[in-house]
Amino acid sequence: MFPLGVVIPTKNSMKYLPGHLENLSQWIELAAEVVVVDSFSADGTLDYLKKNLRHPQLKILEHPPGLYASWNYGIGQIGSEFCYLSTVGDSITRDGLKHLVATASRLNCDVLVSRPDFVDEAGRPCTGPEWPMDDVIRRLKLQKPARLPPAIVVATVLVHTGGAITGSCASDLFRTATLQKTPFPLNFGVAGDGAWSLQNAGRVTWAATPEKVTVFRRHPTVASTAEVKAGGISNQFAPLAGKMVSEWLESNSSEAPVEVREDIRRLLALSIEYEDSRRRFNCLRRGKWPWILNPAAWKIRTERNQLKIQVQALSQKIYNGRPVTNTPGGSEDCARPQITT
Repeated sequence: MFPLGVVIPTKNSMKYLPGHLENLSQWIELAAEVVVVDSFSADGTLDYLKKNLRHPQLKILEHPPGLYASWNYGIGQIGSEFCYLSTVGDSITRDGLKHLVATASRLNCDVLVSRPDFVDEAGRPCTGPEWPMDDVIRRLKLQKPARLPPAIVVATVLVHTGGAITGSCASDLFRTATLQKTPFPLNFGVAGDGAWSLQNAGRVTWAATPEKVTVFRRHPTVASTAEVKAGGISNQFAPLAGKMVSEWLESNSSEAPVEVREDIRRLLALSIEYEDSRRRFNCLRRGKWPWILNPAAWKIRTERNQLKIQVQALSQKIYNGRPVTNTPGGSEDCARPQITT
């Protein structure tokens, strides 16, 4: 048994629940505790769970609908060191769960991120989106799990202004105390994990593993209409990113090299400009008239593309030259970000 609590959020999940419980049965006894949080399902989900899910430390709770509110409520019930969010439809292997727990323990991180394989609604393998962690692993050429230097995490969220460095949370492992201290925000619709990534990029210890141990099912969201229409983080990117970078610079005043600090400041400014141009261009694309007939749209599109090139170039400078250390707890040296593996 591992120092692991599992949270299973459900909301009218019967379509995928039998398959999900079949996957759970392959590893559920490894967990010290299991908490189900059901959001008033009306399709038999709750009855099915009560009849078919077994664990000696099982809690089945109900909570009003609300994607991240339900997650936070379930996480609040966990007493184990680590927390795994087992979202219905997504799966993890037994060895994969062992890998996440062992790696997070060894690297002493707050968040361990991995990338999933993808299946469609029917369970057939399919192509998935590229998430920020794909970019991180490719740029760092990671061949094994590693703690990520704070400067690289901060740079990554500033590059991927609309994405979550966490990717699929069902592919990650979190330190329970970290999520209880900094819960997922509730005012960003279905982008709460992206907002959490942005807010906590410089606050917590991040690690990544190149191993793929999970499967993410692409299916329609069960989030409410209000959550879907909430608008994500685009309109609030500038204040969120500015606050995060300011806090990081202040907390790392003696550790972060001067050149890295200046590059992060420049990257913040460029990223805010880029996100603003991206948002303005997308508004024109969704307008009544075709954007290709609008000279202003072409101008904004050009501006957006140029800013993207500048953002990528500056972030690559931050990524470049990374000596690797095998000592957990390594930090940035006087010149370049380090990776702890």
